[in-house]
Amino acid sequence: MARAGEWWAYKFAPILATAYATATLAGRSIGPLLPRLLLLLLALTVGATYVSLINDWTDRADDAASGKANRLAGQPALRVVVALLLCLGAGLGFGVYFWRLSPLTAGLYLGAWLAYSLYSLPPFRLKKRSFWGLLADAAGAHFFPQLLTAAAVSSWAGMPLPGGWLAAIGCWALGCGIRNILWHQLGDADHDAQAGVTTFVTRRGRATGRRLAHGLAFPLELLGFAGVLGLSREWLPVLFLLLYAGLEWFRVRVWQVRLVVAEPQANHRIVLNEYYEVFYPLAFLLLQAGRYPGASLALGLHLLLFGRHSWRSARAIGQVLAVMWHKASGQRPH
Repeated sequence: MARAGEWWAYKFAPILATAYATATLAGRSIGPLLPRLLLLLLALTVGATYVSLINDWTDRADDAASGKANRLAGQPALRVVVALLLCLGAGLGFGVYFWRLSPLTAGLYLGAWLAYSLYSLPPFRLKKRSFWGLLADAAGAHFFPQLLTAAAVSSWAGMPLPGGWLAAIGCWALGCGIRNILWHQLGDADHDAQAGVTTFVTRRGRATGRRLAHGLAFPLELLGFAGVLGLSREWLPVLFLLLYAGLEWFRVRVWQVRLVVAEPQANHRIVLNEYYEVFYPLAFLLLQAGRYPGASLALGLHLLLFGRHSWRSARAIGQVLAVMWHKASGQRPH
């Protein structure tokens, strides 16, 4: 019912990476913050479960009209109501905690819930209101959670952050969020048109959606993330970015993979998503582990939570090295 497989690593690994990066910028070990980071992860999980429930519940008629599967179709209404009430109760408790931590973190946590609700629930249902739907989804899924994470780590560490750090994270998260919701809308355009759902893409057309992704969302994302890397003044995330770029170049040239910014295609990969999910968090965790003895526990915990994705990347790197070795030695890879 929560669709956790669709958002667990894709959204939460980059969010935790921002926590590691913020602690590194503040000159603090991530080790003592682990219990609070797990609390933050639980708070965000409750919010993500809530949005999955209300999104599927309000999409039942549209999904039935378009022939799409819906996890809540046929579920007893009482079960859904109980699940929603549990999410709301837990969310309220986390909201009180964040308010005691700081009004800023409370406002950012509330902002995510408001964006979630306005996106899905009538009479607002911003999902069907063109560009407002893009903003609401990007804000709830990326913008507010990323800023909440940076602000919470700053409060826990007792170190105020430069305004430029929050601005860079917000810029990156907003651009990334808009690009990813455009990817979803471009992929669902036929189903949405069949069901009469007026998303940005069905109203403005695929070509406009692609132009928005390439001309606004992606440049905004790159600008913001360049600011994150630049302000961190760390070399390892940049080195890992080069490693990731080389891996993707190999996939495109040798394995004929298509690297896309937004629109789904056959045999495609979304540019930078793997870096955000795997290389970005690992870079700052390795820096932390090298500087603070207690941070090694954070590295182990992260691999426990998101190890499957890290293993996939490590296996791909191993395959690339094997191909290069066999070519250099004149042998054919098995």
